[in-house]
Amino acid sequence: MRSGGSGRAGVALVAVVLLLAWPAGALAECWGQEAAKEKFANPRLLAETKEVSDHVGDPQQRLVDLRLAEDPGGREAYGKGHIPGAVYVAWGELDDVAANRQGLPMPPAKAEALFSRLGIDATVHVVAYDDAGGLLASRLVYVLHFFGHTRASVLNGGITKWTKEKRALTTDEPKVAPRKFVVRPNPDLIVTADWLKKNLKEKPFALLDSRSAAEYAGTYDDPEIKAKGHIPGAAHLDWASTITEEQTFKSPEELKKLFAGAGVKPGTPVITYCRTGVRAAHNWLVAKLLGFTDVRNYDGSWIDWGNDPTAPANR
Repeated sequence: MRSGGSGRAGVALVAVVLLLAWPAGALAECWGQEAAKEKFANPRLLAETKEVSDHVGDPQQRLVDLRLAEDPGGREAYGKGHIPGAVYVAWGELDDVAANRQGLPMPPAKAEALFSRLGIDATVHVVAYDDAGGLLASRLVYVLHFFGHTRASVLNGGITKWTKEKRALTTDEPKVAPRKFVVRPNPDLIVTADWLKKNLKEKPFALLDSRSAAEYAGTYDDPEIKAKGHIPGAAHLDWASTITEEQTFKSPEELKKLFAGAGVKPGTPVITYCRTGVRAAHNWLVAKLLGFTDVRNYDGSWIDWGNDPTAPANR
């Protein structure tokens, strides 16, 4: 009996030592465990509400709130109640058409300043959430990945699911100490109109239009864009078809069927686009969740292509 008690004490001591030695931010690595059970190929891109709730207060996490309404509406919604510890970002800060044409989602200096201000550095795991089915959260995760920060997840179901589950909300805005964010652009995650024109004929990739059916067909009038229709050879996969009525991502099996229905075979390089690159970022994330390795966003998208008189369009 004495020996057994001593053994248990030894195990407890080892457990304490291991816990104390656990590296800062290791708790964040637990994000994506539920997505792994669902058999997503890249589960760390998707965090569940319980995983986030269990990590509220972890100094190595950064929750970022992105609301669909443009400011001041977005900030007002954040001020009425957000996940504890979350900082607010207007999603419009994460896009820049002029930068898109140069092969960038946004100017690097602006990205460095923004993410440093939000307290993000290489040690921090970011969880982005919104009230739009992951649409805007996916944009942030995409931009972070482009600039070399891959420790980022979308909160599945966002603030909608969080609130429905009656999880804690606060009106307190956290005081965040700035950190040094170092931009490391990855050009393999983006394409420009020039690149697309050069490669459109051979088309060694699947091109996915993430807009609505009306936009794809050219029956929607957009006063800011001259041309109507879609890029020749593009298949249609409305980003909204990838989420449920509860604003959570559909299962891997359902998403694979959607991609197969759009003619996308496993292992095929994928390029997504939409109107401004935001909905395309959502389908970029879905493709990554399914295990596609070469996935790029034509970030200039239709607002760039449709206003270029040299760019062909199909209806």
